[in-house]
Amino acid sequence: MIIDTSIYFYTAGTGSFEFRLPTRIIFGEGTVRRLSGEIIGLGGSKLLIVTSRGMSERQSIKDILSDLERAAIDTKIFSSTPPEPSLEDSNRCLEFAREVKPDIVAGIGGGSAMDVAKKTALELGIPKIMIPTTAGSGSEVTFNSVLLVEGLKKSFSEPRLAADAAIVDPDLLMTLPPAIMICSAMDAMSHAVESYGARKGNDITRALALKAYHMTRDNVERALSGEAEGRRRIASGSLMAGMALTGTGTTLGHALAYPLSNRGMTHGQSLAAVLPYLMKINRFDAGHADKLESLRRKYCSLPQIAWDIPAMAAEVAADERHLANNPRAVTLQEIIDIYSGIQKEA
Repeated sequence: MIIDTSIYFYTAGTGSFEFRLPTRIIFGEGTVRRLSGEIIGLGGSKLLIVTSRGMSERQSIKDILSDLERAAIDTKIFSSTPPEPSLEDSNRCLEFAREVKPDIVAGIGGGSAMDVAKKTALELGIPKIMIPTTAGSGSEVTFNSVLLVEGLKKSFSEPRLAADAAIVDPDLLMTLPPAIMICSAMDAMSHAVESYGARKGNDITRALALKAYHMTRDNVERALSGEAEGRRRIASGSLMAGMALTGTGTTLGHALAYPLSNRGMTHGQSLAAVLPYLMKINRFDAGHADKLESLRRKYCSLPQIAWDIPAMAAEVAADERHLANNPRAVTLQEIIDIYSGIQKEA
């Protein structure tokens, strides 16, 4: 179903804008086998892989390591990245990297692993390759590294955090559990919805965002069923949503999600919980919001957290960076109502 964009009240954006995307993108089934060639092309021979403990035990990582060994790439692995990494976690990775002295870094995993990898490579001043294994974060093409600082989410953002290359292989999604598939897909949809409506948006970002939203929304159930084309389309949709995000930044959705993540939800869970409310309040494909919420409830239940709705709403209301970029103003009561609705389920 095509969305009628004529109903939107979003601003048209300015006549002039800047759009930067320095990352080289390699997309397609089996493209992860090109990693060793990309490393050599960037002048590397000593690789640090940054990933999670769970990812380090998957067959896909073992296959990657075999390819690297055949190419005589000296490889070390940092596999202690948690789902919601802190600055301290990133610093531990940096300490490990200084011991093993890599000349290139590869982040393999979800957004958390890639964010730590990008921050580590930036601190070392060496090239970086990002390989997403979920279709959601878009971190492979963004300029951001999101880490917990003193228990609160903080986005480090600058163009030097961009990866030199991103390898997006839909085959790496094959082993994703349904809960992670749904939450990461709704993470990507949040990026698309927020980018489309962002006041900093422009014609390029809106074209990317709208296409990204359709590709993800219309194919997530196909991907869940194991269909290769469904995986391919949501991987592409997530990538395009991340590209859009580089030119717009995030809006209300992330403002609402951060207090949930700060209290124990993963980033994917928090955005999946927020997305249907975001769509309704920003009037973006609001008629589809309930279906997405039902799909998320079926596969991805929310954990219980330490709820303090007044404090959480106050955090959102004080988040001027995100709220000023949202296409419409929101009231404190609207924020409270959203959290109340999420709390009833959790």
